[in-house]
Amino acid sequence: MEENTLNDFYLFCDGEHRELYSVLLYDWEEMGLAWCCESGVLSLGINSAIKDIMFVCFSLHTGGAEPSSIRLDLNQWRKQLGQEDTAKFIADIRRLQGVSCQQRGDIFVIENPAHILAPVQKKLRNMVHQFGVVLPNKVAA
Repeated sequence: MEENTLNDFYLFCDGEHRELYSVLLYDWEEMGLAWCCESGVLSLGINSAIKDIMFVCFSLHTGGAEPSSIRLDLNQWRKQLGQEDTAKFIADIRRLQGVSCQQRGDIFVIENPAHILAPVQKKLRNMVHQFGVVLPNKVAA
């Protein structure tokens, strides 16, 4: 069922977002991290060792009424990783030239991430990848 849901998700993506999101998912899976796809949202996260729940780090949205986006729930980030790590990651994203981002309450939104220039998109992908590499140690700490 997960595969069908993922295929449906990709049907709603434009070509650029389908490519970006599939690369992010592939990297996430290669690192052995968790993901789920439901209600038209692909979530990348890590399963909790204590509870049978997933800390969603990045939720990937296909667009529609709002632009395609990558969203971060800052409340969850602060709870799982602390204020300092959360603030540093957000500041690093904001420093990327050409990335349209905004904060809506406690949700940080990167709008149309697949439509930014290729070198900047590569930096964004690398940031997500590097975050994923250290994530198990940060959540376990």
